[in-house]
Amino acid sequence: MNASSTRQADLQDAVNARVYHAASVVRHYPSDALEKAEVSALLKYQPAFAGRDVLDVGVGTGRTAIYLAPLAHHYVAMDYSPVMVEEVQSRMPDLQVHLADMRDMSAFAPGSFDFILATNNVMDAVSHDDRLRTMQEMRRVLRPQGVLMFSAHNRCYRHALSGPRLKLSRNPFSLLRHVLTYGRRWANYLRLRHARRQEESYALLTDTGHDYGCLHYYIDREAQEVQLRALGFKLLDVFSVWGLALTLGDFGETSPWLMYVASL
Repeated sequence: MNASSTRQADLQDAVNARVYHAASVVRHYPSDALEKAEVSALLKYQPAFAGRDVLDVGVGTGRTAIYLAPLAHHYVAMDYSPVMVEEVQSRMPDLQVHLADMRDMSAFAPGSFDFILATNNVMDAVSHDDRLRTMQEMRRVLRPQGVLMFSAHNRCYRHALSGPRLKLSRNPFSLLRHVLTYGRRWANYLRLRHARRQEESYALLTDTGHDYGCLHYYIDREAQEVQLRALGFKLLDVFSVWGLALTLGDFGETSPWLMYVASL
């Protein structure tokens, strides 16, 4: 990683840690429901994790643990946010949860898991080089024929480059709330405008998540498949946010993020 890339990675880490390490971050994840894409992917690939050894990366408040842990032979979760780890441990004290960074899985031996889940676009919180390092770590701790299921922001999404938009309402109280949110989003959007980047195979963008306060990695389906193939993975499926499996050549322009399923 050159000096410029290092500075960009450090900036992205600092920007995102400000959000994900904040004491109030758990309030942004109140739901225990699975997303439609997660439901479709997990139902189709249930044999990959049911009765097997599972690693849940970026477990957050434990939303996915509720569904995976009872079905797994051995379930392990990890998150780099102390606030998130404390929350999930308080909710599920019997769960094995590691406070750890996904870029360094040295706590796990090679071939420790049959299935890795990394949803909520967790891998997009780090730089390009760190994201590749994370995927290399995942490959290392997966067993032969192991399955990796993860979501990623979609660079082909038609609104990926859009700025904040005001949500209208006939209710004056709701409209006031939307106006305040709109102002906060624009403040963050302008504050981070210098950090956004467009590269050949990916982009670093701000988005509606946490009111444009994070800097996230965006990649299209084709570039993501190239990355996976270079690491020895075979892409099995891609799902839109509505849980529909995309056909070959469909880049999901109406889907803000995509769910990928790949195997070794």
